[in-house]
Amino acid sequence: MFTMKKQLTKQQKASIRRRLQKGEANVCTKQHRENMFNIKSSVESDSFWG
Repeated sequence: MFTMKKQLTKQQKASIRRRLQKGEANVCTKQHRENMFNIKSSVESDSFWG
C-alpha cells in the first residue's frame, strides 16, 4: 500500500514537471517566432534603414 502511494506521487510529480517544461518551451518558441516576425517586418520596411 505504501509503495503504491509513493509511486503515484512520483508519477504525478513527473507529469507536472513535464507539463511545465512543455509550457516553457511553447512560450519560448512563441516569443522566438514573434521576434523573427518583428525583425523581418522591420527589415522589409524602408523605415528601418532610414
